[in-house]
Amino acid sequence: MTALINREVFARDPLHNRIPNDGVAKIVEPIRPEEWDVLRYELSTFVCEGEYRRGLEIILDTYLKNVGKATQPAVWVSGFYGSGKSHLVRVLEFLWRNPKFPDGATARSVAQLPDTVNERLRELDTAGRRAGGLWSAAGTLGAGAGESVRLAILGIVFLAAGLPARYAQGRFVLWLRQSGFHDGVKDAVEAEGRDFRRELRDLYVSPYLARALLSVYPDFASGEAEARGLIKAQYPNPDDISDDEMLDTMAGVLALESEDSSEAPCSLLVLDELQQYLGDNADRTLRVQNVVEACSSRFQGRLLFVSTGQSALQATPQLQKLQGRYTVQVSLSDTDVEEVVRRVVLRKDPTKRAELSRVLQDNSGEIDRQLAETRIRPTDGDRPVLLADYPLLPARRRFWERVLRAIDRAGAAGQLRTQLRIVQEAAEEVALREVGNVVSADFIYEQLSGSMLQTGVLLREVDETVRAQRDGTEEGELRYRLCALIFLIGQLPREAGSDVGLRANPEMLADLMVEDIREGSASLRGSIPGLLEEMLDSGKLMFVDGEYRLQTREGAEWTAAYQGARARIFGDDARIGGDRSRELRDAVGKALKGLSFTHGESKTPRKIEPQFGSEVPKPGSAAVPVWVRDEWSVSEKQARAEAQSAGRESAVVHVFLPRRDAETLKSALAGYEAASEVIAGRPVPTTQEGREARSAMLGRQQGERARLDGALDAVLRNTSVFLGGGSEVSGGSPRAAVEEAGRAALERLYPSFPEADHARWSLAMKRGREGAG
Repeated sequence: MTALINREVFARDPLHNRIPNDGVAKIVEPIRPEEWDVLRYELSTFVCEGEYRRGLEIILDTYLKNVGKATQPAVWVSGFYGSGKSHLVRVLEFLWRNPKFPDGATARSVAQLPDTVNERLRELDTAGRRAGGLWSAAGTLGAGAGESVRLAILGIVFLAAGLPARYAQGRFVLWLRQSGFHDGVKDAVEAEGRDFRRELRDLYVSPYLARALLSVYPDFASGEAEARGLIKAQYPNPDDISDDEMLDTMAGVLALESEDSSEAPCSLLVLDELQQYLGDNADRTLRVQNVVEACSSRFQGRLLFVSTGQSALQATPQLQKLQGRYTVQVSLSDTDVEEVVRRVVLRKDPTKRAELSRVLQDNSGEIDRQLAETRIRPTDGDRPVLLADYPLLPARRRFWERVLRAIDRAGAAGQLRTQLRIVQEAAEEVALREVGNVVSADFIYEQLSGSMLQTGVLLREVDETVRAQRDGTEEGELRYRLCALIFLIGQLPREAGSDVGLRANPEMLADLMVEDIREGSASLRGSIPGLLEEMLDSGKLMFVDGEYRLQTREGAEWTAAYQGARARIFGDDARIGGDRSRELRDAVGKALKGLSFTHGESKTPRKIEPQFGSEVPKPGSAAVPVWVRDEWSVSEKQARAEAQSAGRESAVVHVFLPRRDAETLKSALAGYEAASEVIAGRPVPTTQEGREARSAMLGRQQGERARLDGALDAVLRNTSVFLGGGSEVSGGSPRAAVEEAGRAALERLYPSFPEADHARWSLAMKRGREGAG
């Protein structure tokens, strides 16, 4: 019986299935045949479910409820980079005006929409017939208009109406069309062998435009020179315009695009990635707010603003300023992205689902064991989608999602847009292998390396090191894959709350790399440790805090400096002793910080006074003396003997710190001090490689600090507390024991205190100060 291969389980053969837009939805008007093909693909594969469906319903409901009213609320669509915001609003725009394809199909007939959305679109058509039809404009606000939000928005509106984007040229062509001169002027310019659009760029100086205008409108001027002067005076190129000028111009465009020139059409204006345009610029945010307010209140509720951003409006101080204008909010989630990927790329052939399910069930042990100690491990919630995600395994899919977010510093490789492409290529990669062969997690490195090099996430030197492992052998290929994974794991955040617990150690690397789940990972797990040690010995990798990391030139310099400093400090017994004493004092000080208690019925406040050194402290103040010593300077036997010989009248509390985990303490102390020296002794790097090296050293410093604190804690947990006479006090913790001993020591420090103690001493003192007899 012929074995089933992966390509046969898909509804669409991955070797022939292609994503025309490369997974990126662009807000552009289709002109060429290939652009119409992209639009057809985007509409036909749009998964109108979850938040996408809800988003369309909310946006259309908002518009229909407020059309004809004084103000039309604006809509804010949020979601992380690549969550499908651009895809959603692009689909919305074409569903809004429902254009025809060259073959006669309409946008709405191509898209597969639920009845709830179709009903709202029919209501929109009805509203359009009562007004001047349906019209839309969409784009991103760029730097072309400088700081003028009004000019930037008008540029989008002009382009949607077939006008030049620049204000002067757009206004001029708008006047030509309004006056009925446009076609005559254009034909006259082209009759002289000139390109009309090109001549518009030279609006103020083009003799061809001036002559063409005079040919259709002789009374415009007495000659070409005067015509050019009048054009320049009438249509200047300002840095900014007023709200009234913007609104009047927009009204002119809408009248031009309306089916009834006396009525504005039902219009949609999409501003994609508005948050990127705003940044942290407070003035720009205020101008956008004012412009949206002015436009939404001008056109009888017929103009709807829809804008997108990565964050919800409550997320940043700048966006919060827009909440009063963008009162309707749509938020996209990870779940929506996953469903799109499953439906568009990974959809399975119904006739092959049973056989594929058997293979997955038979090998569930291998699947479930992967990354079990991390927050992205397989869970019971994965079972319903395991077949839908195949050939991606649940833990690896979550790994990819986090890698995409971690490396996407410029917002260029987000989830939906990139995952569609990568998953498509991954399906192609395993298409000709037998069912049971899945996609390795390192596959994503090859697909992302180009963009990571461009954005600076991946240094060229590091990429060369990774690729240099490929020498044509199986071991070389495995070394390459290991290095690629180590790099990707190193990009994941380690901050509390964001750390998923994934580390580049042999066990987790094997979990991410096994390809044939039927054979298991025993062979791979056997060969990975040796290869890692080999690359460690050759200087390709470094081992930090229990995991492997890629070595860089500057990283090697920092590591060499650290190792030299550590060896020097470790061998300096005098320094180690001094540093250890300081750390022990600090640890005791933190443990006993704020410790105080009251004495007798008068509740007289008392405190303790820790003292260090070889000389027994002498009581000389109201504080209880606490003599702290450690086993590095005195034996436990001697400490006990001295406490015993002090006698039962001694008010001194004896604290003894045992020599626990001495080598760990010494090693961590040397490591921490060495890392601190290297960091303090080198200037803050300005290169990416240097910043990564310093970051690694900071991580080493933090790791050694944690190890040092753990060793100190082990010493404190085993601390002994004695009273004079040798009796040992145990209170569950050093602090509790010292407090109990301190209370007992008070009786020795103030033996006659009960004779004068009284609960009302504070009142007697008060009256005495007031002069009472």
